Amino acid sequence: MEPAETYKGWIIQSQKVFYVETWDANGNHHVAVQNAKTEEEALELAKKWIDRYESKPARTPMDEPRPFGDMIDMPF
Repeated sequence: MEPAETYKGWIIQSQKVFYVETWDANGNHHVAVQNAKTEEEALELAKKWIDRYESKPARTPMDEPRPFGDMIDMPF
C-alpha cells in the first residue's frame, strides 16, 4: 500500500487490489480482494467470500449492489 497523501482536503491512498468476477443465478459480482499477494490467493479469498455471502440471510434490493463491488479485507 502506498503512503497516503492529501488532495483538496481529501486523504487518498492507492493500494494493489485483485478484482475477481463471480457469477451466480443473480448475475455478476465483482469482488475486491485487498490483501492477496498472488492471483491464486485472491481466488481462494474470493471462495471464502462466496461462503460468507451464501450464509447470509436473504438480501433486499437496497443491500446491493455496491458501486465498486464487495470488499474483502482478510489479513492472512
